Amino acid sequence: MNALQFIAWIFVHIAIPIFAPIALLPLLGIGRTYREHARGLVYSVVKDGQLFWPVIAMSAGATYELAGYLENASGWPRVIAWTALVFHVVLIIYSAVLVMLGAIDSLDRSDNKPASGALRIVLVSIVFTVLSALTFAIFHFVITGR
Repeated sequence: MNALQFIAWIFVHIAIPIFAPIALLPLLGIGRTYREHARGLVYSVVKDGQLFWPVIAMSAGATYELAGYLENASGWPRVIAWTALVFHVVLIIYSAVLVMLGAIDSLDRSDNKPASGALRIVLVSIVFTVLSALTFAIFHFVITGR
């Protein structure tokens, strides 16, 4: 695989799902309606667990590639692929539950009341995002050989 293909795959499958929604949020400040709410919006969205959505998308892509690979795999590569597939399914389930809990917590919180546990959900979402992105990229390049 040449460098351009590598960069393109990472950009389309990893960078866009993670950074496009975050990069687009500040655009709310352009219009008059949400201008006052645009400041600090990126942090508040990540704080409420919205970073779990890209984890779900990347893990779904990884499970698709791993399931395709399992059709022809045998021996230890098959065991590793099954383990990775189960890992990504678990990431999807945990991420779906945590994004729901973050959304529920954000509804229950008033603006002047500090968010308890917000740092914890931010850290977990970052860890899940990194794990999903790294394992998706590694298995893609191992499976496809490019």
